Amino acid sequence: MNLNLPDEFVRPSYHGRSIANIPATIAHLLDAPFSGLPRLEGELWQPIAEGITRVVVILLDAMGWNLYHQERSCFQEMLGETAVSAQITSVFPATTVAALSTLWTGFAPAQHGLLGFRLFLPDYAAVGQMITFTPAFGNYTGILVKSGLDPETFLPVPGIAQQLQTTSVPTYSFKEQHLVKTPLSDMHGRGVKQEHGAVSFAHMLVQLRQLLEAQAGQKLYAFAYWPTIDTLSHYHNWQSAAVAAECRALIHQIRQELFVPLSAAARAGTALFITADHGQIACPLEQQVRLADHPELEQMLLMQPAGDTRAVYLYAKHGRQADILTYVRENLFHAFAAVPTAVALSSGLFGPQPHAPTASERTGDVVLLARKGTALLNKLDDSRTRQFLGWHGSLEADEMIVPWLGYRLDRPS
Repeated sequence: MNLNLPDEFVRPSYHGRSIANIPATIAHLLDAPFSGLPRLEGELWQPIAEGITRVVVILLDAMGWNLYHQERSCFQEMLGETAVSAQITSVFPATTVAALSTLWTGFAPAQHGLLGFRLFLPDYAAVGQMITFTPAFGNYTGILVKSGLDPETFLPVPGIAQQLQTTSVPTYSFKEQHLVKTPLSDMHGRGVKQEHGAVSFAHMLVQLRQLLEAQAGQKLYAFAYWPTIDTLSHYHNWQSAAVAAECRALIHQIRQELFVPLSAAARAGTALFITADHGQIACPLEQQVRLADHPELEQMLLMQPAGDTRAVYLYAKHGRQADILTYVRENLFHAFAAVPTAVALSSGLFGPQPHAPTASERTGDVVLLARKGTALLNKLDDSRTRQFLGWHGSLEADEMIVPWLGYRLDRPS
């Protein structure tokens, strides 16, 4: 059965032009073997490849191509000309848990199994919130780990740091301090030599610079993650003055704390890439759909939806899958495309085969793909998230297309 999607949707390009292809590219640049999805197409790394022994990736959460294009002149003024500049896609769902898990493994969401913000976990009889690993119905941070979930074995695929270890290439991670030693960090950081926590973006860049100086001439991979564009975009949407100001401030700090002060010895053989896990799309409050306003649909469901607000996993009561598909087609077609989950999986939307054994049970019976600026809110969403003006997760260009920017730090721009 074919997957027919609205024309405006952008499908992930898992075979050479997506964030899923970044890990294999890094391994190739560092001359390390890699098992996972293939590397990026040659034009996206070959101009930067000669003599590279150190790779740094700075990931700015939710800095989609839309925002990059708006602030492109600031990038050029602050950071100079890129060696590589291209559009690539996120994964599906275009959300942080799924995308970061892909960037830390080189496998697609259906392969690594972290397929969204909220996932049904039959072993724990709960829908889990997969950033804090708490049941979605309340804030009991880390309780799933205390109940037996092992971050070291939860992902059924190896991490990139583990794979780089086989050729003695160390991996270093940088992130906000409160994210260090969390279950999700532990999953992603299998094999990482050192995890650095930061209280500000400038603090993170200083630590990154100090590492590059201390390890001058040594092979390494460093991955730095910063979330503030995403946070502000949720509250104000990506088109707001606050988001634009934050983006410019981050670019300025990259210049002042990394590009300018780095020594020639630390620059040698070093490539820097800037990218994002996904973008964001503006979702005005009046376009958001509340499940409670559709009691007939709610009665067809076995439980509250899982997944995300724009990539929704519906679990049907026995025999009601077709009824759900009909209801969405007749009443919510303007807001969502509804797809049988088996079709979405078999079509490769979540990534190519082989899939994790848990992929189908974690994605329900029907996947709702949000169209334009809509989102589905249900009883699990709190009063804070109900006021968000920006979301991501579905297949619109604003959330799916991200920049891939490459710089040679040992060559003048």
